[in-house]
Amino acid sequence: MKRVKKQKDKGKHRFLHLLQHLLAVTAAVAVLIVLTSSSVMLQGVDGNYSYSMDAGERGKEYEDSLLFNYILGRGIYDVARMAAVRSQMETEGKFDGNKEIDVASYFYRYEGLPDHYVTAKYRLEDLIKWWQYGFEYKDYHFSIEEAEDFLGDATTYTWVDYSSGDLKGGIVTPFNSRLEEYTREYSVSANELMQNGHERGDTGISVLTNRYQTLEGKNIEEYTAVWEDYEDLCKYVADSAKDLATNYTEYLKYKEYYQIDNSNLRYYIIKELGDRQEVYTNLESEFWKETEIEQLFQSYGRYLYFNPEKMGYQTDTLIEEETVRRVFNSFEYAYPETMRVWIGVDTSFPSDDVYTPGYKGYSGYIPFYWQLIGLVVVCMGIYLILLVYLTIQEGKGIDEEGNPVIRLHPVDRIPTELMVLAAVFLLGGSIVAMIYVFHSMSHAYYYTLWFKIAGGMVVLVCELLFAGIYYSLVRRLKADSLWKDSLTCKLMQKGKKAVWNVYDHGNVWMKTWVPYGGFLVLNFILLLLQLKEEFPGLLLAVVLDLVVGVLIYRNARDRQRIVEGIEKIREGDLQYKVEEEKLHGDNILLAQAVNSIGEGIRVAVETSRKDERLKADLITNVSHDIKTPLTSIINYVDLVKRENIENERVRGYVEVLDAKSQRLKQLTDDLVEASKISSGNILLQWERINLVELVNQTLGEFSEKFEQKALTPVFQAVESNLYIEADSRRIWRVMENLFNNISKYAMEGTRVYLEIKRIAGGGNGESVELCMKNISAQPLNIEADELTERFIRGDVARSTEGSGLGLSIAQNLTIAMKGQFEIKLDGDLFKVLLVFPLNDN
Repeated sequence: MKRVKKQKDKGKHRFLHLLQHLLAVTAAVAVLIVLTSSSVMLQGVDGNYSYSMDAGERGKEYEDSLLFNYILGRGIYDVARMAAVRSQMETEGKFDGNKEIDVASYFYRYEGLPDHYVTAKYRLEDLIKWWQYGFEYKDYHFSIEEAEDFLGDATTYTWVDYSSGDLKGGIVTPFNSRLEEYTREYSVSANELMQNGHERGDTGISVLTNRYQTLEGKNIEEYTAVWEDYEDLCKYVADSAKDLATNYTEYLKYKEYYQIDNSNLRYYIIKELGDRQEVYTNLESEFWKETEIEQLFQSYGRYLYFNPEKMGYQTDTLIEEETVRRVFNSFEYAYPETMRVWIGVDTSFPSDDVYTPGYKGYSGYIPFYWQLIGLVVVCMGIYLILLVYLTIQEGKGIDEEGNPVIRLHPVDRIPTELMVLAAVFLLGGSIVAMIYVFHSMSHAYYYTLWFKIAGGMVVLVCELLFAGIYYSLVRRLKADSLWKDSLTCKLMQKGKKAVWNVYDHGNVWMKTWVPYGGFLVLNFILLLLQLKEEFPGLLLAVVLDLVVGVLIYRNARDRQRIVEGIEKIREGDLQYKVEEEKLHGDNILLAQAVNSIGEGIRVAVETSRKDERLKADLITNVSHDIKTPLTSIINYVDLVKRENIENERVRGYVEVLDAKSQRLKQLTDDLVEASKISSGNILLQWERINLVELVNQTLGEFSEKFEQKALTPVFQAVESNLYIEADSRRIWRVMENLFNNISKYAMEGTRVYLEIKRIAGGGNGESVELCMKNISAQPLNIEADELTERFIRGDVARSTEGSGLGLSIAQNLTIAMKGQFEIKLDGDLFKVLLVFPLNDN
């Protein structure tokens, strides 16, 4: 059953993939049909352009369609531009390299001439070649004397006089009028110009190298006497040469495109310039009577006639007069009002020009292209749905135990980079080849059936390549092998392993100076490449520096982790281990050492705790075993004391037994208490206690003992109420032990000083300090810290009663209640300091 289900799933998967490919091909073919049947690709003089047809055009003759008139409108613009360019290039219908070009009037041809200007006249051919060779400038700094030698003695200006001549039009140019009728020349000396504020003296300027001279055989500087005029004239020459060179290229292209053998468009333009007439046409003869011209153009099938002087306009096309007027007005510098224009199209179409594919496209127009666009949208919508679904399902499988797995195909074992390169090469190559064929073939083939079939086959090949590569990448991503199976990953892993191997096993020199030297050499090489070639060496150097910075950061971060591990072990977390994974070099050695030290300390602490527990258990058990018979002894001694003993000696023995048994009982109690405190096995009941009042109560309790040894307490408290938080029973035990210590070891007949005061708490609030001072009866030949150890007594001879545990218990209880306990010795002066946090709440 599982095998049957698996076969069904595989068949379903293949069917969906096949459907996806068919949808892509269907959408592509539909797009080609829409593009070739609802729009027309046309080749104009400036390149290809397309025209999208409207459903309303269907049913009309081609010559009456919007498409035909659109092509004709572009042709009218081309004719107007071409004739304007021809007026710059030709004399009597032929190219004239010796044609005279007034550079200033040419420069101002669009905006009209200023009232006066400086100019020079060059041969047309010289200006075109000058621009092709290139204009050269050199920077000079002229002194006054050098400027006088370089520039002319006077500037020759041209003045425009619009009152003379018979001007018809908006602006005056050499191409729409006889310029000599409206201009006059006059000269102004250098002295006059300098008096009017013009510069001629000490200055720096870019000098134009005179490759060619004017028609008068002069250089530019000879026409000007001041630098402002020189710079203007240089600008006129350079800009005029640039425009003429560009127009010369267009002139050749337009003339070839609209030659009568290559085009179905015919034009005839007459310009009246004073008593001179200029004719521009692509007909074989330029000498026709206007009646003959009109009859000829009417016979072509479609024509128009435009005469702006007499406001005449005739046409059998859809082109309006205003459109034609705007076109020719855009070249106003070339056309006077005294012109006549005839433009026609030979509708027998003897030439294979732009009108021919227009006719074929119009004839093959499909009015239901919106339905095809809808089909494309539906196909692509289903395609995207299938793409998402198949992306989710791709690679899914079940192993023999029924667990989901990602199954890779043999092609998925190819390194990722090779797969991507194959995708770029195959898909990119297919697309480039298709574009190349598309642009190299004739537009007539676009409308054939085989073009659609070939386009569908190309799309099918591209779709198969795309799907194969895309789903392979999807399976790799799901299996987490996209990066792992790449050559880059494998090379990086091997390189990284080799580098770390050298680093981990190298000496200090290998770990520091070799990497540093390599880093410097690489930076130096990259900077040299940046300086010598167009190579992003600086950018790569920055990337290298960032990589080194990341490595330094990682090393410092690893070192910080080791330091943090040491801090945690120091703070008592002996279970903490520094992670040794991904560490290298000295860091891994340090981490191993820290972990080893921490483990050693942990074992030692565990052993110490175990010993301490055993010691505490021993003390507790022994004390418990002693207490049972001791209690009996104390009870029987008490019973004996109640008897009427007449023998004085026996009564003395009983008193000794009683005292010693009580002392032994106190010793066992102290041992048990010390054992509990050191093992932390005590429970504190926290209360708010007035330490001043507690000291007063303790003084009252020990007043008799102090009187027996003639001890005089001197108690000083600045405030009567200073509260601390402590366990009442434990703090009383601390006071009792300290006062017992004073009563036992203080010199008789001395004073005991006690002082309580409020002190600053060092950032944690205020604290209460209790200071006790007394003179020791015995020499204190011992360190202060030793007095708080167990079984240590100030009375070395041990002539007084005591267990040697009182101060140790007092210190441990004080610390357990968050206080501080300190003993200071100064000769025979014994001083104890207790500090507790102040509780003002």
